[in-house]
Amino acid sequence: MGNTMLQDIVTSEKTAFLAHCRKVRGLSNNSVCAYEQDIAAFLAFIRQGDQKHALNGQLVLDYLDHLKRERNHKHATIRRRLVTLRAFATWLRKAGRVGEDPFAGLEIDLRPPNRLPRPVEWVDVRTMLKADGGTLSTASSGMPAFSSELHPLSRTTGLAIKLMVSTGVRVGELTQIKLSNISNDGYRIRIHGKGSKERNVYIGNLDLRTELQHIKWQASRIEHDGDYPASQQPSTTPDKRSGGGFEFLHKPAILIPRVTPHRFRHSAATFLIEEGVDIRFVQRLLGHASIATTEIYTRVSDTALMRAINNADTLGKMLSEFT
Repeated sequence: MGNTMLQDIVTSEKTAFLAHCRKVRGLSNNSVCAYEQDIAAFLAFIRQGDQKHALNGQLVLDYLDHLKRERNHKHATIRRRLVTLRAFATWLRKAGRVGEDPFAGLEIDLRPPNRLPRPVEWVDVRTMLKADGGTLSTASSGMPAFSSELHPLSRTTGLAIKLMVSTGVRVGELTQIKLSNISNDGYRIRIHGKGSKERNVYIGNLDLRTELQHIKWQASRIEHDGDYPASQQPSTTPDKRSGGGFEFLHKPAILIPRVTPHRFRHSAATFLIEEGVDIRFVQRLLGHASIATTEIYTRVSDTALMRAINNADTLGKMLSEFT
């Protein structure tokens, strides 16, 4: 199979494969977009240079080496690129466009390294929310109202952080929240998660519930498209595909390095477990299919362990018998 022929096959079958992922497999828009990016990366690889490529095991190994050495991708990105390529290769075989399974006989370890999640520390979350300055006041109508001096971007960012820290929603799930997903009392939010799975998350903080109530009340008075609450401009909504960063986190005054939205999800799980919430409830809140995924948060912080040891103080209790 020549280089040009493989390019033509990938290009011609890409659209049908992505449509299959969306309509038949029921993957979310974010997942389909990720698949599209992965196929584009593979297509760019086979287009480079004059070397002729065939979709076989050697090409997979060459591509793996390219991702590691030339692109210097992280393990998670490499794993996703190869998982997508394997799914696409299976699709091509079933469509009769390639004859062999390029992954047959290959021993590629795609398991992620055992790295602990890195939550944003409690004090750093407080610093960021303080810098955001989002406060509620009471309007003459008796309903809570935001300060008129508060910029919409700052308001949206602060609300996003509060929601992620308190519920552990993924940033991709956050951007899909619509006003109709929020209960009238602001206590429950319906989340559309990975693989089109739905779950409810609950708001334990009274101030945040009041804030969500206000957003629904405010939207009922004006025309609203039902998108992410408090986002008056589409560009102010954090987007997973654009890197998932919040603008104000990059201001020099906020000296907190490498804070990404997903770390707030780690924070939510860690804080809840440290406060003694049953791990099964945390699993359900985060939408983990397996409790083994949630268990990793029990090893993240020593705070709960230190508190338990201090409260127990077994040595002190033993020695007190002699005094």
